[in-house]
Amino acid sequence: MASNNTIPDLASVMEILANLAKAKNQQQAQPSMQTASAQTPDITSHGQAIQQQQQPQPQWSQSAVPSTIHRGSGQLQAHVQSTNNLKAVDPATIIDWSAGLRCVMRTLNKHDHVLQEIRKMIKVQHEHEEQWWKSREALIERQVARKEGQKKLEEVLKAVGGATSSGASNTSPEELARELETFDMKVYKAQTQMVREMNGKLRNLGMPFFGTKSELVRIPGKSDATNRAATTSTEGEKGMIDEDELVELQKKMLNILEDMCNV
Repeated sequence: MASNNTIPDLASVMEILANLAKAKNQQQAQPSMQTASAQTPDITSHGQAIQQQQQPQPQWSQSAVPSTIHRGSGQLQAHVQSTNNLKAVDPATIIDWSAGLRCVMRTLNKHDHVLQEIRKMIKVQHEHEEQWWKSREALIERQVARKEGQKKLEEVLKAVGGATSSGASNTSPEELARELETFDMKVYKAQTQMVREMNGKLRNLGMPFFGTKSELVRIPGKSDATNRAATTSTEGEKGMIDEDELVELQKKMLNILEDMCNV
């Protein structure tokens, strides 16, 4: 019969000790894993945070878009201005009515003061013309009165038996016509001077047909070959215009300007 105080064999004791050691190690490992898990950050969340920090967020400035539009608008305006400059035509080279009319409209739209200057010139012209006409009419009236006075004087002299003047009289038709012609020549010179000054002003204001280049005007008396040679050497194939035609274009342009000035 075996006793209850039997000493266990060595193998059993070693197995018990091994199990105890294993259980203790497991208990120590669990808190350690929990601590490590708590201290170690979430790799996925951390990676997303890094990506968010590395990817630059678009920063839209409120002034960025308007500034870009402003620069684009400025470039467009500069391009349009450059195109207009390229299309600009020298008024002194225009000898066609339609081209001259376009040039005038473009100039008047760009410069408001041009119409005011033209209005002043037309007003001065009308004042001079009215003064010349009134002066001529007054001269004719004086001639008529002088002739009537001379006639009455001769009648009185005849009535009293006096001698009448037999020499040259300042009331003869020839003398009166000569006097009137002298006055007309003075008016013509004054008018020519006024027209010359007006042409210069209109040329400076950019009006076509006033100040046309001389090589574009066909001079009466010169051969066509000479005129064409002068034009080819200076203006290429722009053509020429007769002086009489140029004067007619000037008159038409003056009528247009007068209508626009409402005078």
